[in-house]
Amino acid sequence: MAETVGVCSDDWVSVVRFDPRILFVDQTGELGGAELCLADLAIRLRNRGSVFLFEAGPFEELLKQNGVDVRLANRAGPKPSVSKRSRFYAYLFALPGLLSLIGDLARAAKGFDLLYANTAKAMMVTTAVGLLLRKRFLFHLHDMIDAAHFSRLNRWLLVLAANLATGVVANSEATAAAYRRSGGRNRNLAVVPNGFRLELFQGNGPELRPAIASEGRSVIGMFGRITSWKGQKVLIQALAQVPDVTAVFVGAPLFTDEDKTYQQELIVQAKELGVADRVQFAGFQRNILPYLKAVDLVAHCSISPEPFGRVIVEALLAGKPVIATRGGAPAEIIEDGVTGVLVSPNESAELAAAIRSLLADPVRASQMAARGREIVSKRYSLDHLLPEWIEFIDRSASWKATRQSGGSASLRHSEPGVSAEQKTSGVGCGLEPHPTKAGVSL
Repeated sequence: MAETVGVCSDDWVSVVRFDPRILFVDQTGELGGAELCLADLAIRLRNRGSVFLFEAGPFEELLKQNGVDVRLANRAGPKPSVSKRSRFYAYLFALPGLLSLIGDLARAAKGFDLLYANTAKAMMVTTAVGLLLRKRFLFHLHDMIDAAHFSRLNRWLLVLAANLATGVVANSEATAAAYRRSGGRNRNLAVVPNGFRLELFQGNGPELRPAIASEGRSVIGMFGRITSWKGQKVLIQALAQVPDVTAVFVGAPLFTDEDKTYQQELIVQAKELGVADRVQFAGFQRNILPYLKAVDLVAHCSISPEPFGRVIVEALLAGKPVIATRGGAPAEIIEDGVTGVLVSPNESAELAAAIRSLLADPVRASQMAARGREIVSKRYSLDHLLPEWIEFIDRSASWKATRQSGGSASLRHSEPGVSAEQKTSGVGCGLEPHPTKAGVSL
């Protein structure tokens, strides 16, 4: 392995840099936003990394199709049933399954230098294995650690695990801030947003037109997992206030029985409000681009703070006007009135007014979409973000430092064209990075 040796300062001595063998850990075989994000990294690092999944599924298939080595937990072992809202007794019942996963991961992890937990549940298991095997481990924070998303016990466990990690990668300033508010104090914290392959949105491939029965009406698209905090109910309520508009929901209730029940509630709600003929459920789509191209605008209606909002960037890259709720990362992506429209969460009347405004002024909507596309193309290019992301991972894994006094090392995403040295004011020297501009470090 290639190594470098050097002295950074009297306070920090940096010894040995190498390309670590990485074992990525994820809880699910389904394809959610966190999994799509991890896929980009795992595919790029497939020559020195593998992915450990708690279960099989489409995510496993996607990784294997792209040459990534995938390890699965023992399918015959007990599977723990723990959710973000679980309390103490749920962990007692889940203990045999958790111990089984810890054993499976420990056996798989022995040949790797670094463990990389991609979800909250994966982090719980990874922390135990990292401490047991004395291996460095990183945590990719895709969630808002707050009362709206996690029980008190889970918040405490998650923050404790993140504080013990070698480093934390947050997908937005909002998730990083929520972590700190909850007691997070890991000083090796990077804020690196999801990256996107811009060539997928260039329109060079074959045109696929999904079957959307709009009957000449304008079409609003909502994309993402069917779950209550994503706010699909709010769009259906707004639809009752906006005639001659069809809403298409692209996504599925992927993870819990509560999500499946919620989808049934949406169907009942649409009937009760008299808009069932203007509501369509397209289900999960691995490729959402044809649907993005087919709609007139995109609504993002989360009623709790959104950790990132992957589809917001995808919609803007596809050249579509976007309405999103304030709170969390959407306000980092969208400049209200310039690159999109921000509305209050869980306010159907405000959402309906925004829909009417954009549909009534297509020139304004088109101008917003064009500005949004230009900006996100610069900020969220995978080719730009991936090297920064990998640099942080490798540095976290490979530095063997002796600290003589207080200090911290961290990395924040910044404007394209700024060097790593400029961003960190001396990487590895125990210095804080230069402040990033609001709305740019996402």
